[in-house]
Amino acid sequence: MKKIILILLITHCSLHFAKAQWIAQNSGTNENLYDIEFLNEKTGWAVGDAGVVIKTTDGGANWINVPNPSIQYGGLMWSIQPIDSEVVYAVAGFDFIMKTTNGGSNWDVLSGRPGSITAFHSLYFMNRDTGWFLGTNKVFRTYDGGNTLDSFYAPWFTNTDIYFKDINTGIFCGTGRMFKSTDGGENWFDTNVPVGGSFPMFDKLGVFGNSVWLGGGNPKIYKSTNLGETWFISDSSLGAVSLEFINNTTGFIGGGLNALYKTTNGGSNFYRQKTDTTSLAFISSISFVNELTGWYSCAVGKIYKTTNGGEWITNINSSLEEMTDLKYKLSQNYPNPFNPTTNIGFEIFEPGFVEIDLIDLSGKIIGYVLNENKSAGKYEITFNSRGFSSGTYFYSLKVNGKLMNVKKMIILK
Repeated sequence: MKKIILILLITHCSLHFAKAQWIAQNSGTNENLYDIEFLNEKTGWAVGDAGVVIKTTDGGANWINVPNPSIQYGGLMWSIQPIDSEVVYAVAGFDFIMKTTNGGSNWDVLSGRPGSITAFHSLYFMNRDTGWFLGTNKVFRTYDGGNTLDSFYAPWFTNTDIYFKDINTGIFCGTGRMFKSTDGGENWFDTNVPVGGSFPMFDKLGVFGNSVWLGGGNPKIYKSTNLGETWFISDSSLGAVSLEFINNTTGFIGGGLNALYKTTNGGSNFYRQKTDTTSLAFISSISFVNELTGWYSCAVGKIYKTTNGGEWITNINSSLEEMTDLKYKLSQNYPNPFNPTTNIGFEIFEPGFVEIDLIDLSGKIIGYVLNENKSAGKYEITFNSRGFSSGTYFYSLKVNGKLMNVKKMIILK
């Protein structure tokens, strides 16, 4: 079985002197950003916590704050989609939907329930008028720009991303599942992603044509070439928080600790990109307008841009070592989401000093789950979330001081 290149073995020194090909931009905010979407090389939008909506018209050289009414509905902005320079839709917690028809100067509230425990997490529009909103156990559809919202049952609770290929055929993903509709979103059926009874956190869909990629915290990348009719595992070494595919061969996945990976063979192999080594923020969303120009957003307001498609962390043709025998395994915690306890499993094939750290969205270590010497073997430990608030966190496995893997967990109180 092919394994991801173990680029973590590359020395810190070589990383420090390597010129990053993803350049930091000044977003003007320190809030966590959850979605970034570009119309073209100049115009883009991003959204995040505290009602943050920001916009650029010069490729990200300058980002401006866009006032909006979302803060009245909690302000947890999950997704945004610009249709053109004037019409933009965005969704948030409390079942909130808003729309602008003048590039953000004014906003109309299409839906909202202050105090609700449910949320709209994603949206997809085919044009100015026809689109779908993905919520908790529901999908809203509109054919008239949001004036009329038809509601349909979605047979899953933790739903995260939606896409429609045409007026009838659409898909959405959630925790451990992807569902498909062939009647415009009125009915949905499970596509049976081969997760083997686990529930990886599928946050984003990677889609190009009929090909779909999903990634969670298994670690595995799942792929379908027929829009979910059949599935196979294209990579067994990486999980993903965000995905973006430019075509059938070239794509990117992002995860915790500002780790970004690129494939040029449709997901059979992923290699790490040169990114900012001073940031440990998770990569929430990736947006490309062509094969060379793209952006990604992170926690704590970070945005990065490339104009050359990014660069490998080292020479892919000469210096990378393909690993066929990994010396560790870190399992996805279960249950997940959880309150108050969850189980974390790991396996090491050689004795060593094992650390499992708890990390917040900014990449800061905020707790220690385990710090002790362990013999080779399989282990399972219980983590108690007492003292931690609801939210998304990461946990990392280190062996003898080397970072081996990172996975995501959700505390839900």
